[in-house]
Amino acid sequence: MKVLPQEKFKMLAEIYDWSLDRAQGFVDGENSRLWGKKPSQHVLIGSDEYSLGFRAGYFERRNVLATRTV
Repeated sequence: MKVLPQEKFKMLAEIYDWSLDRAQGFVDGENSRLWGKKPSQHVLIGSDEYSLGFRAGYFERRNVLATRTV
């Protein structure tokens, strides 16, 4: 079953206690990385919720423990 993007945003926001903007940025960042697209200057230097989420999704971490919070 394929999860619709809007539902994925809501699910991520609920699981990780993120805002919807951060969750949307995360999904967009993941998709950009998977499709080989270069990120815009705004998301690389921005400090808004969307930009923070985008960078989290775009710059994949190999160490799962590094992404966990206590």
